[in-house]
Order: sequence, then structure tokens, then C-alpha cells
Amino acid sequence: MHKAGRFTAAVLLVLVGGAVIADRRMNTNFTTVLIDWWPLLFIFLGMEYILFNMKYGNSERQLKLDLGGIIFAVMISAVVIVSTQTTDFLKKFDGFHFSQAIESITSEGYRFDKDVTLIPLSSDTETIRIGNLSGNVVVQSGQVDQVQVELTVIVKADNENEAKPIADESRLEFDESDGTLDIQAVAKEYPGSFLGSRKPRMDLVVTLPEKQKVNLDMKLENGKINAARLPIKERFTGKTTNGEIQVSELNGDLRFTTSNGRILAAHTQGSLNLKTSNGRVEVNNHQGDAVIESTNGEIRAMNASGTIQTETSNGAIVIDGVLKEVKAHTSNGSVDISSRTVDGDWDVKTSNGKIDVKLPSAGDYRVEGKGSEDGIQTNLPLIVQRDTVTGTIGGGQHRIRLETNDSLSIQMMN
Repeated sequence: MHKAGRFTAAVLLVLVGGAVIADRRMNTNFTTVLIDWWPLLFIFLGMEYILFNMKYGNSERQLKLDLGGIIFAVMISAVVIVSTQTTDFLKKFDGFHFSQAIESITSEGYRFDKDVTLIPLSSDTETIRIGNLSGNVVVQSGQVDQVQVELTVIVKADNENEAKPIADESRLEFDESDGTLDIQAVAKEYPGSFLGSRKPRMDLVVTLPEKQKVNLDMKLENGKINAARLPIKERFTGKTTNGEIQVSELNGDLRFTTSNGRILAAHTQGSLNLKTSNGRVEVNNHQGDAVIESTNGEIRAMNASGTIQTETSNGAIVIDGVLKEVKAHTSNGSVDISSRTVDGDWDVKTSNGKIDVKLPSAGDYRVEGKGSEDGIQTNLPLIVQRDTVTGTIGGGQHRIRLETNDSLSIQMMN
């Protein structure tokens, strides 16, 4: 009897063992990358089965899958990964509730649109706090005198008669004290399937008076955040443990975090801080300093101005604009940076990928670069020697440090 799957099981164990050793010795993140690329296991298994079938299909000996070996390899790998990556692994699911997440993702259910809630907004109110454990929140401004909240409750149930009481008991609560207006979506818990009890999804559309500036604090656990054109007094903080974040036309101290989802920001001003544990980050037309982090995803900051700090464990980094200080680090991906000015120090590094930078021909900077041997190209007056490049433009006030084990290109900005 021929058994397919043993090669896949062996490859899995080798990859996991090698990744753990590399992470310990070289401070890399290969084990985290393996977690995100787990579907490749099925591809390898399918390819192995096809190849075995082509080779032994006409043989008298029966061809079967070695399920025991595969299951053993998966269990051993899972134990090793969880034991060595516990902190990072659990961070991705901090505040994550599987039943509520599935409820949020599968939007089918009975929808109940509740009456618009009107909330008086005192002139002394400085902060609005919004909380929602399961559902999306849209925040916008309008020509209104009070805060308006539109609530839609979505209930998964066998029939509408069963769903309606749950929707009726799901409500909006609000309270104001010490200059803070607290708005909370309170969902009625009801029996679920084998996943235990669950709650309905509660989607909010919040309209704020456009003439009164306030601070905003939002906290979601399973839902998307969407905010645009808001009268921000000083700061806007938004956090969700499982959902996408989209913001645009905002000005202030902006801080947004999601544990699982992409972040999109456009036409923003001020201090920008974006962080996701699993997803790409896109920033367009930001004026001001920015800190952007992703554990697993590409980072793009286009038409930016100011100091930019970016870091991702697995993904490319693309930055374009009029830049001051720049930090761009990725463990696995290319880096592409273009700037019409250099008004600060740069630190650009990738452990596995090429670096392409475009710099102004006139400036006040010095370049210190390292790449693969004979893999460095430049049309600026710099000195290239095998795997290093150095040189000074103008007085050399600002330091540009570039490091990769792949190709390195330093070109003149058109």
C-alpha cells in the first residue's frame, strides 16, 4: 500500500522546527508567518496526492492518505507554535468572542430598524464615548442640534416572532457626567448553538452637530468603524478587536487600532497612529506625523508630509510624499520610498526584500547603504563598492541608512 501525505507531514515539521529556531536565534517572525499561511498545507497535500496518483495509479498496491501521520504532524506543530508564540497568538484574539464574530460576519438575520434616538448635547460636553460589543458604527456630522443615533438590530433566529422580543430588549443607553457623554449599545443575550450564548448585531449610525467640537472615544469588539468629516476638538480614539476601520477628512490627534482588519485613512491632518495585528494599512493625503504598524500586512502611505514611522512583520512598505524623518522596517517584504525632500534622518530596513528609494538631486543628506553583492544601482553621485553604497549630497546633515539582503536601488527623484 502506498500512503500519500507523509512528505507533507515531514515538510510541516521541518518548517515549524526551522521557524522556531530562526525566531530564537535571529529574532525573526517566521513562526507567525507560518500561522498566517496555514492553507498551504492543503495545497502541498493535494499536490503530493496527485503526484503519487500519477506515479502509482496503475500499481496493484492501493493508494491511501496517511491521515494518522498528517494529524500527528499537525498536532505536534500546533503544540509547538502555541507554546512558543503564546503572547503574539493570544494578542490577536484579545477581546474576541467567536459567537459574536460569526454573528457579525454572517449578516443574514431578521432586521429591525428602531426609532431614532435624540440625545441632548450640552455646551459643556467635551467627550463622547461610544461602545458596541457586536456591530458596526458609522459616525458623521450634520446640521442637527442634538446627537442622533439610528439603531438597526439584526437577530439570527428561526423565525421573526422569535427574533422580535430579542430586538425589543436590545437597546441604546446613554448618560452624561463630568463633561462626557457615554453612549452604549446593549444587546440582549440569547441561547445560541454549540458556540454558547450569543448577542444580536447592533449597527449604529451616529450624527453629531457639525458646529460643536468634541473628543471621541470608540470601543468595539466585533464590528467596523467608519468616520468622516467630524468636528474634533483635540483627539479621536477608535479601537475594535475584529473589524475594518475607515476614516477620512479628520483633523486632530488620531489613534486607531484593530486586531483583525485593514485600516484606511484619507485626507487627515495632525498626529496619526494606526495599528492592526492582521491587515494592510493605507494612508492617503496625510499632513503631519504618522506612526503605522501592522503585524501581517502591507503598509502604504501616499502623498504624506511629515515624519513617518512604519513597521510590519510581513508585508511591503510603500511611502511617497514630502518627508521629514523616516523609519521603515519590515521582516518580509520590499520597501519603496519616494520623497521630494529630505528633512530628517532615515532608517530603512528589510530582512527579506528589495529596497527602492528615490531622492532629490539637491539636498543635505548622506547615504549609508548595504545590499546584496553586485545588487546595488544608483544614478546619484554615490560610491558603490560590492555590497555597500556611500556618499554625501550637499552638507550631509541628515543620515539615510538603508539595509537589505536583496537588491538596493537609489535613484534621482524626477
